[in-house]
Amino acid sequence: MIISGNGSLNIALNKNATQVSTFNDNVSRFGPMNANNGNRNQVATNGDCTHTTDTDPVKWWTVDFGNMYTIESVHIYARKDCCLERHSDFEIRLHNTSDWSSQFSLCYKQIGQAPSELYVNCTDHLSGKYLTVYKKDDHHHYPLTLCEVEVYGNEVTGKTVNTNTLKPTTEITTITNQIRQMTTNTRNNYDIQPKGIA
Repeated sequence: MIISGNGSLNIALNKNATQVSTFNDNVSRFGPMNANNGNRNQVATNGDCTHTTDTDPVKWWTVDFGNMYTIESVHIYARKDCCLERHSDFEIRLHNTSDWSSQFSLCYKQIGQAPSELYVNCTDHLSGKYLTVYKKDDHHHYPLTLCEVEVYGNEVTGKTVNTNTLKPTTEITTITNQIRQMTTNTRNNYDIQPKGIA
């Protein structure tokens, strides 16, 4: 059991996870459960990570918490053995239903290359039953590869969550999260501009 510094549990650990596709259809080596099995190893070639194909118009990985949770922080561990530039330009979305494309809350938006260990705080008391790491395809056609995704939060109890509070992301929300992202990148000494192909 993994617990954050403030006592919150890793609510993603061993929960049901899915992804848009799996490289070479090799689920045991690159399947979605590799990102929330408690293994922080960051070597994809050893079967430690997920790996989608590079041909999907959007790449995504989703975990179902089973219940509604207020999310405090998300920790993402990317592969270190290769292709660091692929860990770039993605979003962390929270949603109440398995359809994450229409109504969701944007926890974080990464612009350019992220550090191989990324720590994000969801400071707006966002809640959801699902979390998705979403990556739109671009001219690089990078796959989505995640070695571990830890999500810390507390279960929503004693009240009904109003799903109408989840709206499609707006320009204001995007700008707010870009500012939050720039602060994170500054803290990690990373340039916020997209990196060139290695």
